[in-house]
Amino acid sequence: MGARINFVFNDGTDHAVGFYSHWGADTWQEDLANAIRHAEPRLGDYSYWTRMVISYLIQDEVLQDTGYGIFAMGADDVAILWATENVHIDLVNKTVNGVSFDTFCNYGIALDNYRNA
Repeated sequence: MGARINFVFNDGTDHAVGFYSHWGADTWQEDLANAIRHAEPRLGDYSYWTRMVISYLIQDEVLQDTGYGIFAMGADDVAILWATENVHIDLVNKTVNGVSFDTFCNYGIALDNYRNA
């Protein structure tokens, strides 16, 4: 089965970077919030920031030959994505699905605190 999800990194150009996770849909909010925090020092450098976020998301499985994929796509091609869920990461406006990085990550912190209570 899987818990398929696509992360679409849009840097304001006509192209976007797509990142597919076969099992990531169940924990994507917390995982992505932690990845955004991790990549924060390179926020203004889109290519480094995107690489750091993806690296964080695959950190424990980086050498595996299944489970993840990275692909190029047109910025407007989201409609053709095949995953159950698609997450839009706007690097120019610093948003996740239209929610600011700060708000999104603070929600992640609230989840962490709730789970650890």
